[in-house]
Amino acid sequence: MFSQKNNITAGLIWLAACFVVVILGSNHLYEYSFMDSMLEFVGIGSWSTSGKLSWHISAFITLPLLLLCFIQSVRYLKIRYPNIAVTLFIGTFVLIGIYPKITEQIVSFSEFLIR
Repeated sequence: MFSQKNNITAGLIWLAACFVVVILGSNHLYEYSFMDSMLEFVGIGSWSTSGKLSWHISAFITLPLLLLCFIQSVRYLKIRYPNIAVTLFIGTFVLIGIYPKITEQIVSFSEFLIR
């Protein structure tokens, strides 16, 4: 089907998409995600309210996209990188954990530059 070089390229594209989905779906410095902001901008709202039960609409968008990108990345890259699934799984959780601190440092540095 594809040559190994094309598989690696497709896998790297899916890996970049996975990174973008994590950034869009993760909470940043101000405790909401870019996906929440985009939904609010469009006028949808990031939470549905139906009685006692409310659903986070951003999660319904982010989780399937993240799962798709994860599966496709592993599919294309596992030939060259056999441990890509474990590495990607751990890396995703580490990025989700440190992303608020990264955004905090960026904001504080930009405020320092503005002054």
